[in-house]
Amino acid sequence: MIRIDTVAAPLNRPSLLGPAIGLVRRALALGLLGDEPVERLDLELVRGIAREASSVGIGRDAAVELLGRPTPARLGRLIGRLDEAMADSPLPERELAALAETLGIDPLAELLGISAVSLRRYIAGSRGVPDAVALRAHWLALVSADLAGAYNEIGIRRWFERPRSALGGRSPRDVLTGDWQPDDEPVVRVGQLAAAAAGAGGAT
Repeated sequence: MIRIDTVAAPLNRPSLLGPAIGLVRRALALGLLGDEPVERLDLELVRGIAREASSVGIGRDAAVELLGRPTPARLGRLIGRLDEAMADSPLPERELAALAETLGIDPLAELLGISAVSLRRYIAGSRGVPDAVALRAHWLALVSADLAGAYNEIGIRRWFERPRSALGGRSPRDVLTGDWQPDDEPVVRVGQLAAAAAGAGGAT
């Protein structure tokens, strides 16, 4: 989905480029992008993300300002505010659909600790998503957004399967079993590994 080959001003400034790319990755993971591949990073793309986020109640104040004519310095702060709002706002049905596209129904259901049948019903909207499942899905969406900075979809799927010394020789999938919570210490370490992969361009 994200195959950027053109970056337009003012987002080509070093202070804006990284945050803007991070915002696009986050929007993809939360199901806030359309179906068309993203090849051009420009202000209109950022505004489109802001409009879509605002339509579901996320970052409305930042969206209003982004639709105006903010200075480059102000633009960076607004992108940061919108990104932070998205990180704090689960969108379970959208996130589950996006995650299923990346990870597959059965592997995702296993990570969430639910059946594939229930997962399909949540995605279809025929059953409400329990809070515990929504929190896990949001955490997985944020991790997926980080990993998208270093890997394609196949690489993301394989990342969950590889044993890690930082996890005591276990794989992320081994950690994400049972009634896990995003603030469990081993789960936090998995999230840190994903963030490191995004920052360094590869996993540790």
